[in-house]
Formats: sequence, C-alpha cells, structure tokens
Amino acid sequence: MIRLYIQNENGIERTADIENLSCRPEDIFWVDLLTPDAAELQFAEQLCRIEMPTQDEMREIEATSRLYTEDGARFMTTTVLSRVETEEPILSEMTFILKSERIVTIRHTDSYSFRVFSHQLLRQKQVSRDQVFVGLLETIVDRQADVLERFGTDLDALSKRVFSHRHTGKGRKREPVTQEMRVVLEDLGSIGDLITRQRDCLVNLLRLLSYASNAETSDPSQPNLYVTLRPISRDVNSLSEYASFLSSKINFMLDAVLGLINIEQNEIVKIFTVASVIFMPATLIASIYGMNFENMPELRSEYGYASVLVAMAVSIILPLLFFRMKRFI
Repeated sequence: MIRLYIQNENGIERTADIENLSCRPEDIFWVDLLTPDAAELQFAEQLCRIEMPTQDEMREIEATSRLYTEDGARFMTTTVLSRVETEEPILSEMTFILKSERIVTIRHTDSYSFRVFSHQLLRQKQVSRDQVFVGLLETIVDRQADVLERFGTDLDALSKRVFSHRHTGKGRKREPVTQEMRVVLEDLGSIGDLITRQRDCLVNLLRLLSYASNAETSDPSQPNLYVTLRPISRDVNSLSEYASFLSSKINFMLDAVLGLINIEQNEIVKIFTVASVIFMPATLIASIYGMNFENMPELRSEYGYASVLVAMAVSIILPLLFFRMKRFI
C-alpha cells in the first residue's frame, strides 16, 4: 500500500491512486509505503530518484546498514514494538528517508503511531518535511511511553497479587500460593520479554535521533532540526531509565515469587515431617507389642489391649500439644 500526501493551495490531501495522479511531483511531500508491491516501489523510486531498501536490508542490525547517506538522501531505520494489544506483539522495522523537501517512510507492519499522526496531519494547512519527520518521531515516542506505562500498571497489579495477604482473627495467613504463583511467573516472564524488546526499540530510537541530529548540524539549510530533536532525545532517555526500573522490579518480583513458592513447599514438607514425628512413638509401641514372643505378660493381661491403645493415644497427643505450643503447626 502506498499513501501520497500532497500539499497545495487547498491544504493537505492524501491519495493512494498512483495511476491517476494529477498533482505536480514537487507537491508530494510525504510518501508512506506500507508493505509495498513492486509497482509502488518503482513509483517511489522514480519519484525520489533513490533505491529503496528491501525488508531484509531493513532488518540488518549493523549501524552502518541502518543509518547512512546515499544519493543525497539520508536513510534512518529503527525498530518499534507493534501489536501490543494482541497476544503476539512483534518488533517491526521502519525506515525514514529524507531527501530534498520530501520524506519517505517504509514499513511492513501497520503502526498505531502512523495512523494517529496521519489524522492530525490532514487537519493542518501547511507543513514541511522536517515537521513531518519530527511529528512522526514524537508520536512514536508517545506511543512507546504509553506502552511502558501499561507495563508498569500490569506490574503493579501483579505486585499486589504477590504481596497481598488474607487477614484472619489471629493475624495474617497466606492462602496456598503455589498454583497462583505459577500463573504470576508466566505473566512476569511475558511482561519481562516485552520490556526487553521495548528497551531494544528505545536504543534504536536513540541511535536514529543522534544520527539525525549530527547530520543536521552540518546542513546549514535546516538549522533548527537539531534543536527540535533534543527534547525527543531527552524523552527517550527518560523512557530508557523507566524501562530499566521496570526490569529491576521484575527481577525483584521473580525472586519474591520463587521465595513464596519455596516457602509453600517447605510448609508442605514440614507437615509431613511433623506427622511422621507425631506417629513415630505410636508406631514404636505398636511394633513392640506386635512381636510374637511367647513370654510377653502384657498380652495375657485383661486390660493389656486397652492399655496399649491408651499409651498409643497419649504418645500421639503429647507431641501434638508440644508442636502446637511451639507453633510448628
């Protein structure tokens, strides 16, 4: 799909019809390519007189493959976390190309930030190439901030689940946590993976902003872009710090969850240990009087059976009272 943004005396218009285009080429200030086909790529290359990068080239991680100048155009590629609202968020690459008074964007995944900025742009009367570039970056950064805020809210909810307690009349007592904590572990792992991806996106954005700013300082025709990009760089730096904080919080919560699971398992082991100790004296008594020796006077006693039962009961009750007194159970 291709979208052409045209600026004329009537304001800003958008069209996807490249077959019946009636405007002048210089009126097209933004070419937006979303998973373009061969015909759309050819049209954009002829219009801008540059060779567009392929999807494989956009995925390369070397800085020289993502940020470079060629044929008088600056190519800048970054990575953005997309489809966050779905069950399968993905990292998608998008390329910004600045040449003359025109900007070209190439992406292979639909972006919420682009949709928002496009609606805002169509309400304007006149814009420049740099205003589109800066506006897109601001919208992308705002979207990344919203995503991180959502992750922070999700972590706060998980934190309450991990550290909440059920009150009883005699104090606090944890409900069984093993099954619940398994679910929390899965959620923490999912959020942690997304935050790691988000940090990677922010690093790429910082590189793009640094390159755009440094390149622009040597371009006397556009002296104000560096000043405009500085606040965006500060915002991205603050988001990176917040992402690092969330990562630290996840590590802390992982340790806490594993500790709670360990405590719960220890409680189960303690129950079996106490049970074995409680019934050990009774088992010993039963074993003694279960021996088949002929010379055992108690076996012929009228009250022998009852006496042994009482002794076994006492041997169970006394350890039980002791453990209750020591609050082992």
